[in-house]
Amino acid sequence: MMRAPRAYAGGMFHASGGDWVLAETQWRRNPRLALRPVFFHIVKLWSRCRGAMGGTGLLPEPGGVNQQPAWLMAAFALLDGAEADMEKAKDA
Repeated sequence: MMRAPRAYAGGMFHASGGDWVLAETQWRRNPRLALRPVFFHIVKLWSRCRGAMGGTGLLPEPGGVNQQPAWLMAAFALLDGAEADMEKAKDA
């Protein structure tokens, strides 16, 4: 289950003593504080590059999908999958 960003506003450890859950992964430490800033940059880039009708809109590098860094396209695919899972859970 994904939660709104405000759910991660606390300190390093959850106030309840439990774990944070992010994309079905349990985190002992607050993911907002444990993840490197580059990951947040990738999510922002993914958000800006999305097409209005879904799929790929503008891409960060010149050229088409095949000219993009493979690791970045893989990251975008993971984010697309996480978003699809959230939509399915919301509709259920």
